[in-house]
Formats: sequence, structure tokens, C-alpha cells
Amino acid sequence: MGLSIPASEPKHRRHRQEGCEADDDGAESPAIAALYLYGDVLESVVERVPAPDLAAAAGVSREWLRAVRSALRRRPRRLPWLVVHLHGRRRRTAAYDPHSGAWLTVQAPRHATPSHVRLVRGARGDRVCALSCSGLDVAGDPLGTSACVAMKAPGVWRVDPVLAAVGDRVVALGGACQLALAEGEDAAAVEVHEGGNWTACDPMPPALRESAAATWLSVAATDHRVYLADRTSGCASWFDPSMRRWGPTRRLKPDAGVSTWGVAPGRAGAEQLVLFGAKREGEGAKNKVVIQAWEVDGDTLDLSPGAAHHAMPSEMSARLFPHDEDEEDDGETFPSIGVCGNATGGYVYNSAEPANGAVLYELQQEGTAGGAVERWEWVPCAPSVRAEPLGRVILACSPVGLNELELSRGLPPLGPQRACTDVQ
Repeated sequence: MGLSIPASEPKHRRHRQEGCEADDDGAESPAIAALYLYGDVLESVVERVPAPDLAAAAGVSREWLRAVRSALRRRPRRLPWLVVHLHGRRRRTAAYDPHSGAWLTVQAPRHATPSHVRLVRGARGDRVCALSCSGLDVAGDPLGTSACVAMKAPGVWRVDPVLAAVGDRVVALGGACQLALAEGEDAAAVEVHEGGNWTACDPMPPALRESAAATWLSVAATDHRVYLADRTSGCASWFDPSMRRWGPTRRLKPDAGVSTWGVAPGRAGAEQLVLFGAKREGEGAKNKVVIQAWEVDGDTLDLSPGAAHHAMPSEMSARLFPHDEDEEDDGETFPSIGVCGNATGGYVYNSAEPANGAVLYELQQEGTAGGAVERWEWVPCAPSVRAEPLGRVILACSPVGLNELELSRGLPPLGPQRACTDVQ
């Protein structure tokens, strides 16, 4: 962290009588007093410490832990982290801290992990999981360092399902194996896991049946619903697992030129979505990809009244989708975007070439007038992904707490009382 206190010197004011040099009147000497950091000075220092070092600072003492909590309450780090799970010659995980703008390499977990994983979307953070005919194992933390939470496998065997955590329920939608379907079972079947068991619900709406698999759908999960949108057609709907019902189906196409769509949770408060669309403009050497964002009402799936669209800066979209001068552009190659986020912000990336990097977007805070996106920021590719370009990459988005950061460094957790301190 750049701050150190010799082991032979006192760390706190209350220790000044234990071996400290003192003046005749009992006061500490200026040299000893200068070593102490406490109060507003300590909080001011802590505010500038990157998140990985912040976890170490919180473990120094109770005084430092209080300073960390106070600094995070005063200047909360709202934006979620971008977590990259790479499956190549071996499994690796890296996490991007948007506050410090740096990548953190996560140590490999000591517990057994599956070689092939998929993603569970959730408002409280995405989790990797492994689905087999014997069960569903979900990672216990965003970085995949703690032991998995085991649950039964869904009643319908699925090969490419949408999985989402909504509150304390897990939802499995579509992705069923056609060859394994029993009589009366539907490839677009929906099941909700609650109380240790799976309950069958109404299948996906007809407009989404042709694309009823995670490969073809963009997914956003909030505390109450899971939203699905066809990446190509823009058809969207939502499912409420507590009520076991589907909402309206709409074709989200505010721009007819958009060829690929993505959805993410909108600003906190009322149910809202952020709709992202990518299209190509221009011809030949002037051909470029334009990425736009709209705010959508979560109940009706209509554009929010008076909401203007926000366009990603052209230099960033050009880095996500670089123009290949050697490839003849006949208009048949369409951009494919991926989106992951929560109610404060998230990340947009090239789903076909995740090694190109990503773009951070920060949402306007609740009560702020204007469009959904407040700012955009470029995120470089994780070094581990560049080192292994042929590996399978899964991008997730989640708040990361101090406890997860300690586990990522191979250290014991801070304990239940300290684990609640979130760097977001």
C-alpha cells in the first residue's frame, strides 16, 4: 500500500506506553507521533487506496477497519467490477477494479472446480456455475474462489439454458436438449428453484421460442424479475418468479438500422432497463460501428417518456470493432455486442472478440434528468486473455467485497462482521 510501520514500533496511540520513548511529562516524542495515522488523516489516505490494498488495510486493526468503513460510506465506490473467467490450458480469473483502473489476478481456488462453466445472472452479481444431470453447482462468490453452493438439477435436461438469480430464487429458462425431451416437455420450459425444489412454470412466450437458448438471448436480472431479449430481432419479455407469470412481449426496435441488441438493468428505484443497440454506418473505409443506449420502462417495455438515446464515443466503438481493410465489406458482417451490468453501471464488449477490450458505462443516479448513461470509459483487455487468445472467455459483472478480495489473495476471510464491508 505504500504505508508501513516497523514491527518494533507502536501502531496505535493506545500503545504509546508500551516501549515508546516519552518526554519527561509523559508525552510522545514528535518522531513517534509522526508514525501514527488516525482520524480524518487516516480516512483521507484510505480513500485513495486501490481496492486490493484496501482489503489488506481493513485487516490491520479495528481502527483501520473503522477508517475503511467510514471512507466507503463517505465516498462509496458504486460501480461493479468486470470479472473475466478464462478457460484455456487451465482455468484463470481476472477482475477489473473501475475505481483504480487496474486488473487483479485471482489465485486459483483450492476446491475442485469444473472444467466447463456457464453463468448465472443476478442483480447482486453474476456467478459462474456448472450444470450437469446430477445437479447445479453455483460459485459462492463473484470471483469463484469459495466453495460452490450445490442444488438439484432442473427437472428438464438443458444444454444451453438461461440461468438467473432473482432474490432468493434461481430460474432456468429454455435451452432444453431436444433429444432428451420427454412427451409433453417443451424446449422453452421454465423452472423456478425455491425451498430446495424446482417448480415448472409456463414456458417462454411464442416470440422467444425460436431463440430459447442463452446463445441467442440477452439477459438482465433485477431483484424482482428476469428480462430476456432476442439479440437479433429485439423481441423482449420479462418473467416474475415470485408470481410465476410472464409480462408483455414487445419488439424493442427504436432504431431500424440496429442489427444486434443487448439489455442490462436500469437505474435503481422503479423497474427499468437499459437497451443497447449496435449497427453499421457508412461504406467502404468510412464504415463504422455505432453503439447506442436507450432507457426502457421495465413494466411495459416501452421507451421511457422523453428519454433520449446516448451514443458510445466513436473512438471506443472503433476499438471494440476495428475496421479490417483487407476484408471486403458487403454489409453482411454485423457487430455482435455483449452486455453485463447492474443498477449503477456495467460493461459493453464485442461478444465475438472479447480480447478487443470493453467499455465501462456509468448510469445516471436516481433523480437525475437526462438519458440513462452518464459517462463511458475504455477498459483494456485483461493480460491473461491476451496471453491465451484461443481460450474460452466468460465475462461477468458484480460488486466485489473486502472478503472476496481477501479470498482472491489466498488469505483467510476477514470474518462475518467485516465481510459485510463492500468496496462498492
